[in-house]
Amino acid sequence: MSKNRSRKNKGGACGMNKQEGGKDKKDNMAAQAGGNKDKKKGGKTRRVSKGASEWNKKVMEVYRDMKKKDKTVRLGAAMKRASEMKKRGEL
Repeated sequence: MSKNRSRKNKGGACGMNKQEGGKDKKDNMAAQAGGNKDKKKGGKTRRVSKGASEWNKKVMEVYRDMKKKDKTVRLGAAMKRASEMKKRGEL
């Protein structure tokens, strides 16, 4: 990359300044703060959480039991133990 190119973009994040037809920083921040309060058309809709799944409840139960015995245990270890228990038919 040439030195001239890096100096040209030094003015801002998007490389456009007020003279080139872009908004200055204050106008851009004000637009973001006001935000798009209207619903976006044609976008993806968000799913509503239905609460913890049965698996998550079982993993958290195993995690709490392990935590009582050893305070340094991690959730990943509880997931592995719960998986092993499920394979053996204990969960």
